Amino acid sequence: MIEMVKEAELELLNYPKRKAGYYLKRTARMLAGKAVEPIDKINWPNGLLAEGLVSYYQKNKNSDEARIIVDHLRKYYDSWIRSGQKLYYVDDMVSGMALIDLHQITGEEKYKSAAENMAKFLYHHERDASGSLIYRPKQGNGYIFADMIGMVCPFLCKYGSTYGDIHAISLAVTQIQNFIGCGMDEKTSLPYHGYQYESGVKYGIIGWGRAVGWLMLGMSGTLAYLNEHDSGYEAIKQAYRRLVDKVEAYQLDGGLYSWQLGAKDGPVDTSATGLILYSIAQSLENRVLIGIHRSRMIRGRDALLGSVKEGKIYGALAECQGFSMYPQNYGAYPWSLGPALSLFALTAEEES
Repeated sequence: MIEMVKEAELELLNYPKRKAGYYLKRTARMLAGKAVEPIDKINWPNGLLAEGLVSYYQKNKNSDEARIIVDHLRKYYDSWIRSGQKLYYVDDMVSGMALIDLHQITGEEKYKSAAENMAKFLYHHERDASGSLIYRPKQGNGYIFADMIGMVCPFLCKYGSTYGDIHAISLAVTQIQNFIGCGMDEKTSLPYHGYQYESGVKYGIIGWGRAVGWLMLGMSGTLAYLNEHDSGYEAIKQAYRRLVDKVEAYQLDGGLYSWQLGAKDGPVDTSATGLILYSIAQSLENRVLIGIHRSRMIRGRDALLGSVKEGKIYGALAECQGFSMYPQNYGAYPWSLGPALSLFALTAEEES
């Protein structure tokens, strides 16, 4: 696992590594008056890496590697803080999870202040008529993505629980309840990739692996910080348990999950597998799930270990470009390494 930790530390401070030509083209587009994507210094792939590193730190606090992890987290967040703490997308909130941990570890108020900045960004973010956070407001389509549940809700609940902000918790619960009500397929009980509230139309394919993983992680991450007497807890717990039962039926014989759960003869996706299994492991740890799910999780974890080469997790589907735009390219990415590292750290003492 140390090789994975070293790789995550390296990627945390260097991803995405772009060639000089990228910046030349970007400058040319700007000079021509064309729109360009902002350079996001706190993006979601790095957020998953940071969370993976924190997961390892929590289980190995007295090791030499733990100190090195904190140093890397400081560098990552300090760079963003110095640059003005700019936030562009709801995706950026993935980095909020480890940011809260860094504040707890170091006691430095600048990290708490940065987490507050993230929460305020969400409080003022555009929503649809039901109160769901619109994924890309500037596109004007009102789309709600399953990804957003995993990217935003655990952060909101962790923030609200840590700093006593009921509004943050309530906002997270609303996102999940809305997606359960509007984004699921009746026949399979699996999620679509997303939906539009006003039209009632659901988009993307049913059971896209990474969307399933994001939704599950959003639900398990929320339940981890909710009190069982909190409003919405029981409903989310029961919905999550039903979803886990449905998802596990699609686990391949080897232990992994396909890029689309129903496409059992298609390529496996280690990024979807990592998200799904980490969510289940987290829920077993918090006793949201009972032990009957443990053996399937361990089988998948052991299969995922077989995809590790020189600290990287291979076999991950490339970045999604939008609804039903899933390039069939597979490699090693932060979105496979981060969740897998979190999973391995959490279950290091589990027997095969």
